[in-house]
Amino acid sequence: MQPQAAAPQDILRRKEAYYRGNFLSLMLEAFFFSFALTMFSTENVLPVYVASLSDRAILLAMISALYYGISYSATVLSCVIGVGAKSPKWASVGICFLQRIGFLLIFLSTYLVAEEPGPALVMFFVSLALYSASAGMSNPLFAQMVGTSIHRNVGTFYGAYNMMGAVSGVLASLVLTQCLIRLAFPVSFRLVFLLGLLSALIATGVVSAGVREVIDDRVPERLRLRDVFPIGLQILREDRRFCSFVTIKVLVGAAEFAIPYYIITASSLPGAPEGFVGRMATVYLLAKVAGSLILGRVADRYGPMAVMGCACLCGAAAAVLAALRVSWQLSFVMYALLAVAVVGVVMSNSVACVTYSQNGRTPIYMATAGLLCAPLYVASSFIGAALASRFSLTALFLLAAGVYALGVVLTFRLGRGNETERG
Repeated sequence: MQPQAAAPQDILRRKEAYYRGNFLSLMLEAFFFSFALTMFSTENVLPVYVASLSDRAILLAMISALYYGISYSATVLSCVIGVGAKSPKWASVGICFLQRIGFLLIFLSTYLVAEEPGPALVMFFVSLALYSASAGMSNPLFAQMVGTSIHRNVGTFYGAYNMMGAVSGVLASLVLTQCLIRLAFPVSFRLVFLLGLLSALIATGVVSAGVREVIDDRVPERLRLRDVFPIGLQILREDRRFCSFVTIKVLVGAAEFAIPYYIITASSLPGAPEGFVGRMATVYLLAKVAGSLILGRVADRYGPMAVMGCACLCGAAAAVLAALRVSWQLSFVMYALLAVAVVGVVMSNSVACVTYSQNGRTPIYMATAGLLCAPLYVASSFIGAALASRFSLTALFLLAAGVYALGVVLTFRLGRGNETERG
């Protein structure tokens, strides 16, 4: 005899029973994993590490091109794994382990730094490619795991999750500052990357032991790689809210190419004190704490489109301040605004994919958004490098400000249209 299917009320009761434990476990995961991400930050740490090895602008552009291009493209692979997985939790844990291998290889690249930095740069970018691919695959699977573990107040959850990560990031930035001040290169980055690797491994252990997912009786959808694209197109045709959101998300990719250059610009301002990079990282993460709490409430009340609008507004202001290059003191304000912009884009995408999709298709929603974003992120990264080399960073930041401003307009127009349609 076939086992009797669990009633929806029983599934909901179990989800509610596990809700508190899952919430706390994921908060701990956020703490340890965000500590690791701070140590391997593509916005703060990795650009400075590469700049210490070479002053070529194209190498800084490659950080964004590889990370965003590969991570967004790799989301399609997570669809085949996630949609057909009986346990999104263990699928996510398995892919995250590959990400930790990328962290390990970045750490090992510091041992290749010598008078000739070529071997270290080669190993670094190979490691970054592995890290990016596994990050792209793990994000949709993590979002799907959230859907089976956190059944209510998704916006508030992501707000608290990002807040906990930002608090951890503040602690990590203090450690980062001391490492960069007290230790010589490359030993300073070697210790930074080692601490990040260990913290990431602890985060994986927390999820493995602490999260209890509740799976309904739905038969997992058997998805082939060639099926992802037609289903994605169908989603874009049928889900007007998601289509409007992704349109703006793709556009914002033409502004986020400038992210690695903010810290380089700020640290080169006259009068910047010793340990300035670490202090900037602290401000960045403190702003993420406040931004995460506020934007989480905005997401629950007004939806992901409103969060994207707030992110674009802050991004435009940050880009204008970066273009003006007024003083190193004002760069703290610039970096705080950039932090809210970055966390807003990430949070709005996660909330949109979880809330707009049905539970089993969250990876497809995330893959669809990622595949549409990937080409522009790669192209704009190299265009940004060309602008920086041919003209100046000012031209690059002004372009980013214009794109963010257009994003603000579109979130208002498209978001209002969708609300009217639903009403």
